[in-house]
Amino acid sequence: MLVNSQAEKIFGYQREELLGREIEILVPERFRGKHPGNPRGLFKDPRSRPMGAGLELAGARKDGKEFPIEISLSPLETDEGILAMAAIRDTTDRKRAERELHTAKEEAERANKAKSEFLSRMSHELRTPLNAILGFGQLIEKQSPTGTLRTRAGYITGAGRHLLNLINEILDISRIEAGAMQLSLEPVNLDDVLHEALDIMRPLAAERAIEFTAPVRTDRPVYVLADLQRFKQVLLNLFSNAVKYSPEKGKVSISYRSSGEGAMRIVVSDMGSGIASEKLSRLFTPFDRLGAEQSAVEGTGLGLALSARLIHAMGGGIGASSAIGRGSTFWVDLPRAEPPSTAEPEHSEDEPALDQNLAAGKRTILYIEDNLSNLNLVQEILRQQPQIELLSAMQGRLGLDLARKHSPDLILLDIHLPDLNGWDVFSQLRGEVTTRDIPVIIISADATARQIQQFMTAGARDYLTKPFDVTKFSRVIEESAWPSTDSKTLIQKPNKSPLASVIS
Repeated sequence: MLVNSQAEKIFGYQREELLGREIEILVPERFRGKHPGNPRGLFKDPRSRPMGAGLELAGARKDGKEFPIEISLSPLETDEGILAMAAIRDTTDRKRAERELHTAKEEAERANKAKSEFLSRMSHELRTPLNAILGFGQLIEKQSPTGTLRTRAGYITGAGRHLLNLINEILDISRIEAGAMQLSLEPVNLDDVLHEALDIMRPLAAERAIEFTAPVRTDRPVYVLADLQRFKQVLLNLFSNAVKYSPEKGKVSISYRSSGEGAMRIVVSDMGSGIASEKLSRLFTPFDRLGAEQSAVEGTGLGLALSARLIHAMGGGIGASSAIGRGSTFWVDLPRAEPPSTAEPEHSEDEPALDQNLAAGKRTILYIEDNLSNLNLVQEILRQQPQIELLSAMQGRLGLDLARKHSPDLILLDIHLPDLNGWDVFSQLRGEVTTRDIPVIIISADATARQIQQFMTAGARDYLTKPFDVTKFSRVIEESAWPSTDSKTLIQKPNKSPLASVIS
């Protein structure tokens, strides 16, 4: 009954060619049955479809070419009965945009997956040899060598830790960019975290006679909303930079004050050589050390970049000002927070201290690991302990057989094995009656949060990432193989653990 000029343009018909024809002429025959019910009834009685509801079909131009359209029908009451007002839209551009968006999303997901897999793989490949380098280096240092040997051991562990820090920082930045960084925001006592970080930095500062000036603790502590460990990580990076770039016998000033509404600003000022104004814009760029790579100061160029991303992820801000010959000042803004509840957690006075009570008798530990150097490292750590019998397997299937046969007190499991992956081994251990109650500690070079969460959620006792700290490894083994639930058979050995001769 009515055809406007836009309909003529879209479908290629003249108005006279359409007037008096059924509207189905604009829809290809093969699509006329796509809508529910009788198609002719639908078009002739628009009340059979909700008012304004869009029907996505293909349109047919006069030349036979098809294209996507959307039809919205509205009933119109007239003296002649119910008429249908059809609004038809050409959705070619929208469909093209949707396809492009879908393709871009798929490509982004593939790229993100490939990036995650690459980082996971590279983390494993780099951490695995580092575990042996740092592990044996720590063992040498703990044997209290003197002279050249001690110096060389220090070089080994120092270089190893430098490489480990670089790996960790790259992974942290990647997690933040991927939105996979898990933060636990809570009220943090600003005085406490500042002094904890300062206590860690004082030995480094003492080597260069650097003096710290920090705010005095107050009776009314100030709290900020932050992830405690990540906030401390940022502070340690800022303090470390201030010490490294300050002259010997210099001073580093630390303070905090209110910064606008509901925020606190932490300020770190040093007496270093300063940064040229044209370089300040590159300050938080990864791997850009602003020329410091030509100096004797060690660094990776990732610390400030990571700090900026962490602070932004916690809802704060970070910045700096500097001038050549006048030092640099860095600041961090974080939201203020209300003090946490002062309720003290309940604890039992009868609970024995783990480091003072150890179960009598032997413990059998099974280590499933295909890397010979890592296997030798663990054997070296545990070899002096007559209380521990160490079984080893370099294949997942053999490890499962040994677990069934010997029912060890503890299983150490690597997740990259030549025959089975670690998840399959872990699942089988948890699924069998004879092994389901044996505590399992994952020891892996894969430090991704997703992997750690998967195993911990499934019931792993702990997850240690390579390269592990020998002292921490020893403590975790002690807590798992000599659990406090064995208190009835504990023997008193104050300040002496079964691994003490290894780590002392």
